[in-house]
Amino acid sequence: MTLGALLSERAKTSPEKVCIAFRKNKLTYSGMDGLVSLVSGGLQGLGLNVKDRAAILMENCPEYIISYFAILRAGGITVPVNTFLIAEEISFILRDSGCKILIYGSNFKTHAEEIKKNIPGIKALMFDEIPQKKAEPCICDNNEVAVLLYTSGTTGFPKGAMLTHHNLISNVEACIKVMNISHKDKVLLFLPLFHSFSFTVCVLVPVYSGASIVLLESVKPFSRVIKSIFRDRITLFVAVPTIYNILSRKRVPLLLRYILRFLISIKVCVSGASALPEDTIHAFEKRFKIPLLEGYGLTEASPVVAVNPLNGIRKPGSVGPPLPGIKVALAGKDGEIAEAGITGELIVKGPNVMKGYFNRKKETEATLRNGWLYTGDMAKIDEDGYIYIVDRKKDLIIVDGMNVYPREVEDAAIKHPSVEECSMVGIPDGRGSEISILFVKKKDHAVLDEKELRNHLKGNVAKFKMPRRVVFIEKFPKTGTGKIKKNELRKWKPR
Repeated sequence: MTLGALLSERAKTSPEKVCIAFRKNKLTYSGMDGLVSLVSGGLQGLGLNVKDRAAILMENCPEYIISYFAILRAGGITVPVNTFLIAEEISFILRDSGCKILIYGSNFKTHAEEIKKNIPGIKALMFDEIPQKKAEPCICDNNEVAVLLYTSGTTGFPKGAMLTHHNLISNVEACIKVMNISHKDKVLLFLPLFHSFSFTVCVLVPVYSGASIVLLESVKPFSRVIKSIFRDRITLFVAVPTIYNILSRKRVPLLLRYILRFLISIKVCVSGASALPEDTIHAFEKRFKIPLLEGYGLTEASPVVAVNPLNGIRKPGSVGPPLPGIKVALAGKDGEIAEAGITGELIVKGPNVMKGYFNRKKETEATLRNGWLYTGDMAKIDEDGYIYIVDRKKDLIIVDGMNVYPREVEDAAIKHPSVEECSMVGIPDGRGSEISILFVKKKDHAVLDEKELRNHLKGNVAKFKMPRRVVFIEKFPKTGTGKIKKNELRKWKPR
């Protein structure tokens, strides 16, 4: 089955079921399928042929999801574009992918004009400008590329991960088994649609299972998210660690807490995109009495690799065992599979692993070796097969020849009641070692100095792991899904 056929099949089995609820409008599966067919025909009329690339640059809206499926139904390849990028960065992605068409939202008219100048041959138009024309869906193999998802480019220029229809559908099927999603569920979607985590879990999973998607433009204002949880009787809540951290720590009157527990319809919460502190899991579950499942994934794996199961043993601090059908192992410094019990680079094998990087043979060969995807994440695996992410391989800090994994220090620092967020990076000292710097954002009105924080860390981390510098900042640079941009922090110059 292809993703285009997936939507058609759902429209046949559940034609009147609500597919997307947005603001005060509701779009059924049959209505969604009909619009996708019309837009798909329009794109073919504009010259989109089989395997041609078409990009989407829009904020969260039903038109985004319609465009995504319409490109696929026309036989094309969808290229979701990060809405936080500047026009020059977007132009690089469009050129690199060889996009024929750009579908953009009204907020990006200025970007679109600049992109047209940078790439004269591209057809850039708004959704409403696409002519609607009924067309027969293009029949393609499920091993063909469906989506080009560009990585964040923290280690250089962004690379387009080629994900096939089979990659994505296999990942969806595995997620549904572990999270126990059915046609009865209502999924709240407020994370950016361009992100692989939110689109797979909050769009493809519900479409496959026949559930309903309640779509919001964004996480702000957060009061709208809260209202939707109660008004729309949300059963699956998907967010990033920052949001769970706020919810678990925000002061809520005791009586209101009991009312919330009684009225709330959420059966499971899922966290992804970045590491979730163990303290946050315990605090959140104690407050709301709802299971919070931490997962792990990466764009190149469609993206979910592991998740703590809803029905089964959950181990806070781990990201759970791999999904059904996925194998994981650890690689040593030589890149070979290492023995159990060590910390090594997590490698992944399964039907969810990408085909490779688009037009990047060298990078593909470095990342895909002997059927394994080398993730760049350092991890441990326990006797039950549960994965513990230690840190990003590239985030490892070498201090006087000793390996320091920033997450270990960050997890200790976040336990201080005055710390809201923190992140540690290494900056070369010019002598073959690195200076470890811990950046800290204090909670509102909190009183905290470096001495107090160091005293807190002393009992939690080894002396050689202690940060050489502690820097208090007002705001962290972040990606669209709330990840702290460590590459920006590394630009900090010591005074």
